[in-house]
Amino acid sequence: MTGQQENIKEEIILSSMKVFETYGFARVSMQDISKACGKGRSTLYYYFTSKMDVFDAIAEYLCQQVFQVASRTYNRDASLEDNLVGFLQAKLRQINLITKRFHLAFEDMKSDPALMVSKTRYMLDDEIKLIREMIELAIQKEEIQALEEKDVLFLSEMLVTTSRCFEQEVLLFDRFPDFEARLSWLTSICVRGLR
Repeated sequence: MTGQQENIKEEIILSSMKVFETYGFARVSMQDISKACGKGRSTLYYYFTSKMDVFDAIAEYLCQQVFQVASRTYNRDASLEDNLVGFLQAKLRQINLITKRFHLAFEDMKSDPALMVSKTRYMLDDEIKLIREMIELAIQKEEIQALEEKDVLFLSEMLVTTSRCFEQEVLLFDRFPDFEARLSWLTSICVRGLR
């Protein structure tokens, strides 16, 4: 895509957010999206094949924003525990804000949890990479015991997977209202086990 085409696509994504925010997912049509972004339907269909395709692009855009905000908590001078807790709590706070903003769309998606899970997979590799970097730094600083490379990767993947399950319980089922304290406690147990 050219720069101009990328700009048009981003404009459609940003304009469409308000439609999904206002009406949820189920009640939105491609015509609603077309009106919101001020583009003809032929232009809209050039960039997106369906409203799900637009919704996927919005989810990816929002996930990137969540990751950017949460990754700013990473500090190479901080401990592994502080970095993990800071990142995971910031991420969950950001996701919580998004679910409140798009509460109607999330209500529509609650009927199909698999759909919700698929929308949050966009930042999976970035998260694993960042968590892995945190663990490797903690090993270099001798904050935790040395691990084989395969174990570092496995631990990174498991921490991300576990945190995502926790996030789903908080967001989909309104569990753990004290999620920040719970997340901190779990992270502390994990890090102590690595020492």
